Amino acid sequence: MDFLIVLPVAFLASLLSSMSGAGSAMLTTPVWLALGFPLPVAIASNQLNGAAWTLLAARNYLKGRRIDWALIRAMILSGLAGAYAGTLIVRGVDPRLLQRVIGGIILSLVVVVALNPDLGRSESEPALSRRVTAALAFPLGVYESFFGSGNGLFTSLLLAKGRGQTLVVSLGCYYLIAFFWNCFAVAVYSSAGLADARLMLPSTAGSVAGAYLGSRIGRHKGHGWVRGLFVLLGGVLGLKLALGL
Repeated sequence: MDFLIVLPVAFLASLLSSMSGAGSAMLTTPVWLALGFPLPVAIASNQLNGAAWTLLAARNYLKGRRIDWALIRAMILSGLAGAYAGTLIVRGVDPRLLQRVIGGIILSLVVVVALNPDLGRSESEPALSRRVTAALAFPLGVYESFFGSGNGLFTSLLLAKGRGQTLVVSLGCYYLIAFFWNCFAVAVYSSAGLADARLMLPSTAGSVAGAYLGSRIGRHKGHGWVRGLFVLLGGVLGLKLALGL
């Protein structure tokens, strides 16, 4: 019976996430826990789902677009270093306090986007160098290693404002980068014996289907659609974390 719940929840979560970058874990994790799966197993499943659908979403967003491959490679490596460091750092930090702080940061990003309707509408001159942008991927990798929801918001805004990319291309680049970060996390969790096929198989199937549809809709609808969901779902996620809900 879990299959009948897991599949549609994973579909809806990745459908919304692939159009906004808000992160599917904010919807899936509470459901997986309510079904009786331990938190480490739920997180491991979310990471596998991400590894399965982010590459597909990236392809749909970036097909035919100009991509800064040198920056992508540097951000992947910097983020992987951050993900490794994150597994060591967060063990000594109160996760509830950290999530409240992150919620406040996400809300501030949402306000920036809401007050700047033309941000990411078209390409502009970069405000940050590739080296600085890649260095900022390190803390994003730290965050990805233990929670990750909202990382698409952080990374998309960094690329749109820092490197002058459109918001649609920035979201696609994040999904390309996140694929490698998620694969790293999957390897870590799998080696720890946290894989559970009862959750992973249906959630991955639902996630891939949802992300395929969502990323095609996001690319077709363009900047206004992606920006609107960015603000709406980012605001929900930020409030959820900031209020500790």
